[in-house]
Formats: sequence, structure tokens, C-alpha cells
Amino acid sequence: MKIGILGTGIVGKTLAAKFIELGHEVMIGTRNVSETLAKTEKDMMGSPPFKEWHSKNPKIQLSTFADAAQFGEMIFLATHGVATIAAIDLAGKNNFKGKIIIDTTNPLDFSQGMPPKFSATFGNSLGEKIQKHIPEAKVVKAFNTVNAFVMVSPKREEGDPDLFIAGNDEAAKSIFKSLAEQMGWKRIIDSSDISNSYWLEALTMFWVNYGFINNNWTHAFKLLIK
Repeated sequence: MKIGILGTGIVGKTLAAKFIELGHEVMIGTRNVSETLAKTEKDMMGSPPFKEWHSKNPKIQLSTFADAAQFGEMIFLATHGVATIAAIDLAGKNNFKGKIIIDTTNPLDFSQGMPPKFSATFGNSLGEKIQKHIPEAKVVKAFNTVNAFVMVSPKREEGDPDLFIAGNDEAAKSIFKSLAEQMGWKRIIDSSDISNSYWLEALTMFWVNYGFINNNWTHAFKLLIK
């Protein structure tokens, strides 16, 4: 499968490397290619600058948001939540038409420092905003409640976490589930339509607050049914 990823941060890079490992073709899109390659500082996680990382992952193509969106049969949104709609506009809304869009983003407001504040309201989640902005795309909310490394390696010492998703298109969710299973996810819980993105995004705030309180960022959720 051809996979386009918008965003060159830790989420975009981690997903891209995993998809290449699984045999998919990958193109990462960035706002400005030359600026991305010119960066020399490490990111907030202490990871090397993109150019250094890219030199070790040469099979991953780097281009603009528009090129990555046009390239991908499935497109992953891995930008900062507040920048996601702008990134879609830069990519060209027509490039999303009819495609499966995996929204990994969260509506986090960092303007007042850490921890970030939750900026969504009921009925106006970021997942819903994205679906309304590109109505002919098939948006699936997923991966927003775990860190990037758990996304691609979900096995935890205490057991297998659950992956929660939401979206309007049943076929799109089914295709995504198959990909997630390739990545090692054992149980994927469908939270129904895209309006339930609100609850998945709100769950992220619990994840964030737990992380700040305990200085731990590898935690994940498991829903016990029986």
C-alpha cells in the first residue's frame, strides 16, 4: 500500500519506519522540505534531527504535504492538533477525496505551558472538524491515546492494550484494522461514528495527566468487558 504521512515529528517518523518494515511504500510530507532538512537540533524527545534520521531510513520519501497526500492511498495525519486543518489546506483538499484518512491528532492547547489544556467541546471534536473539512474523505480516528512507540509496538509488560477507533465508513475502518493488526494490535475496539472522536480525545487528557503526574509515557488502556 502507498501511505502518505503529514508530519515529520516523532509520530510521523515512527509510523513511517514501521510501515516500511511491513513492506509498504511511504512518503512523509512537510510544510517546507528545505527547512526540515536544515534543522540541526534534537526534538523534544531527544531524537536526532530529521536529516540524520532520514539518512538511516532512505526508503522513506520526503516531500511536501501536497505530494504526500496525493501519493497516499491511505493518509496519516501526524501534525500538531492545532495545525492539522491548516496542513490539510496546504496539502490540497482534493488530494484527500475518497481516501482513508487516519487521524492520530489531539486538540491540545499548549499556549499556557504544560500540561496542555483540552480545546475540544462536545460535538466539536478535532476528528469531527477534520471530517467536516474534507467531507468526501473517510476519516478514522485512531492511535491518539498512546505514544508513538506503543503505536508500532503495542505489546506491554503487563499485557496487550486495546486500540480505540471511531469513524463513519465501515469499509475504511476494516482496512485500517487490518493494517493495525499487521502492526501487532490484538484487539481493536470500534467506538462507532466520528462523533465519538470526542470521547477518544477526552481519554487522551487522562493519558496526558497521568503522564505528567507519574513522569511515565508508556502507559496504555485496556477495556475489561467480562
